[in-house]
Amino acid sequence: MSKHYLKEKTVQFLKIIFPLILLVLSTIEIKKFAMDLNIQLLQHTIDQIPIATLVFVLLITIGAISPMFFYDAIIIKILGIKIPKKQFIKQSLVVNSFSNLIGFGGIIGVMLRTYFYQKDELKKGILLKTVAVVSLFFLTGISLLSWVTLVGYRNIPLLVHTKWLYLAVIIVALYLPTLLIITLWRDKKNPNPSITIKVKFLLILVSIIEWLATFFVFWLLESVMNISIPFGDLFAIYTVAACAGIVSLIPGGFGSFDLVFIWGTNYLGILDEKVVVLLLLYRIGYFIIPFLIGVFFFMKAYWEKWNNTWGNLPSIFVQRISHWLLTILIFISGLILLLSAALPGIIERLKIAEDIFSLPIISLSHQLSVATGFILLGLSRGIQYKVKRAYYLTIVALSFAVLFSLSKGFDYEEAIFLLIVALLLRLSKARFYRESYVLTWGKMTFDIFIIFLITLMYLLIGYFNLPTSKISIPTKFLPYVITDYQDLFYSAFIGLIIAIFIFYIGNFVGKSRKWPMESSINQEEKIYGHINKYKGNVLTHLIFLHDKYVFWNSQDNVLIPFQKYADKVVALGDLTGEKSEFPHAIEEFLTISDLYGYTPIFYENSNDMIPILHENGFDFFKLGEEAFVDLVNFSISGNKMKAMRAIKNKFKRENLTFEIIKPPLSDGLLRKLKTVSKEWLAGRREKGFSLGFFDEAYLNRSEIAILKNMNEEVIGFASLMPVYDNHQTISVDLMRFIPSSPSGTMDFIFLSLFEWAKEKGYKQFNLGMAPLSNVGLSKYSFFSEKIAAQIYIHGQVFYHFQGLRKFKEKYNVTWVPKYLAYRKRSSLPITMAQVTILIRKGKSMKNN
Repeated sequence: MSKHYLKEKTVQFLKIIFPLILLVLSTIEIKKFAMDLNIQLLQHTIDQIPIATLVFVLLITIGAISPMFFYDAIIIKILGIKIPKKQFIKQSLVVNSFSNLIGFGGIIGVMLRTYFYQKDELKKGILLKTVAVVSLFFLTGISLLSWVTLVGYRNIPLLVHTKWLYLAVIIVALYLPTLLIITLWRDKKNPNPSITIKVKFLLILVSIIEWLATFFVFWLLESVMNISIPFGDLFAIYTVAACAGIVSLIPGGFGSFDLVFIWGTNYLGILDEKVVVLLLLYRIGYFIIPFLIGVFFFMKAYWEKWNNTWGNLPSIFVQRISHWLLTILIFISGLILLLSAALPGIIERLKIAEDIFSLPIISLSHQLSVATGFILLGLSRGIQYKVKRAYYLTIVALSFAVLFSLSKGFDYEEAIFLLIVALLLRLSKARFYRESYVLTWGKMTFDIFIIFLITLMYLLIGYFNLPTSKISIPTKFLPYVITDYQDLFYSAFIGLIIAIFIFYIGNFVGKSRKWPMESSINQEEKIYGHINKYKGNVLTHLIFLHDKYVFWNSQDNVLIPFQKYADKVVALGDLTGEKSEFPHAIEEFLTISDLYGYTPIFYENSNDMIPILHENGFDFFKLGEEAFVDLVNFSISGNKMKAMRAIKNKFKRENLTFEIIKPPLSDGLLRKLKTVSKEWLAGRREKGFSLGFFDEAYLNRSEIAILKNMNEEVIGFASLMPVYDNHQTISVDLMRFIPSSPSGTMDFIFLSLFEWAKEKGYKQFNLGMAPLSNVGLSKYSFFSEKIAAQIYIHGQVFYHFQGLRKFKEKYNVTWVPKYLAYRKRSSLPITMAQVTILIRKGKSMKNN
């Protein structure tokens, strides 16, 4: 370890420990001095200053720090750094307020300037050297003022009676000439100094202005407090005290400056209490307030930098927590208003309100307070969902609530609380972006429960006040409760009617803000062109049921069919379109869903969609597996297919005929198909969305396979679903037959379809999904998945899913998994229930 290093560390240590020792000694002296102060006189001195004058003086004192900004302006000019003005002012305030209060021999100032001004292209050594050189000129101003004191005011009582202070003033006075001699001598050796002569004299001028600005603060405080100190004596005392503070090396001269200043005023016969108030105002305005502002700006800048480093995650977390708290506060505001209507407050305050307002106004305020309470409860949901309209309505409601709180019983605590909530809401304005929202089942249940509790409260209080009631309210609570049950019921009823009326008007006005969803019914040509260009999937053809909406991305090259139910928008199947645009299209779909308060989910997605959806915050639930028959290699020969051959031969012997009919279908055939469909349904309701239903226009869009008996009567049919993948895959949608049809009818239709599709050149046949096959069976499966599975199974009353897998496996199929993609914050069982209900709604969703 080198001697130079040890010397440097020793100096740094002394710079910190020596001021701390002196600060302790100063504190002991101040403590002794404070013991003799008259606290009542101190309080009286403060009370004598008008509030407006006090605020004005503090603002001037805070502004006195501004000349120090020029030091930083010179530093960044020398270094060639460009910083926006607002950012520069904030950074300079942080640097100088911290340096004034903490200091530590200038270490804090150097550290902060390095933190703020260090750029990638700027060498740290150059920055540190520039900051160090500029820092040398901070004391040149007081050094020059010290010469004025030594020449013009050396006989003031402070210096006469305290001789050692001469030494402090002389040391500081010698600083400027010593610095100039050293720097000028070095400049002669260095033809290109880092700081020119002109800049050095500019720094001296800035330092003079800085110290004079501080002196001006003392002169202003002395004038405001009516302390009679001659201008010259005040200047000299200030200069000597400043020199003592500098020599002590204590940051801001705390203790040392104050003691010397008090000594100086003592010799002039000034009351200590007045001087203490003056020094307190100086410390608060020049050191404490700028430091607190600086702390705020520094924490804000540091937070932004740290937040960017972590990809904005801390900010998102804080926003969610703060918004959650804000929602609770608004909800509590509504509860407070409703409770205060039944528990109006203190009788004495009601008398104050009666002296100011008339009785009808107090009664009306009571009813409007109830109405506002109900309105705030309702609006808290809009606030939770960050709806713009809810923000403005809540601001208005809170403003009126404050007036009603004061007018119904002078409840100023309630009014202050509501004002604070309104202020917090106003500060959060930028967070509100949604156009509307849709309540989830869980939140709707909670809201109904709260309304029930509030209604029960009013009923109970009213009942306890009935003359015939066997239960009475304890006497000690009577001053806080409305005892007139008729008034209570009347106020509650009128308030509720007003709230319902306002909500109705608000809902009527806000209808235009609902999501303008596009129906598929008028876009058939566009949809056909799109799916033929980009290829479809096994669910694409279901768009033509027209029981779904369609979403087009901004590039118009990605199609998402979907339907809404409750607070969900359910997208069906994989996206269709330009694959490179899928991520952007999903983001656009999520954005518009979020804008109108819906939660998107994606139903029956393949493995291809999982990576993209996972990137957008989705979790996955396996719905089941989809069966595909390889038509190229399919054959009914061999022992395994013996039963299939027997069925085919049986139907041939019984003269049942299979036929493919191309559209358009005749009216007569459609009537026959409808008859078969009704017999198969047997009064049960059609399903929809992801399953086809009997619709004549829909059936006319593709081939129909029909099965006739020996009497040429149609006993079964199957509608074919094109997949729009260049004639590679064909699928089946509706497959229905009359109950009296021969056993094996479904197998015969499938075998006949396989044969026909193979002849037409198709490569594979889609048999549809076996829902929930191999789902939720393991003991390690999530409990929510087990519940969701049971909901889905029991929701499909006449689609016997348990046997579907076994039925389809006999065709030597390949199984492909299908998934439900849902938001991680959503309840899987509730989501599954909502999808199940959506499918069960069937034909009723058509043309919505």
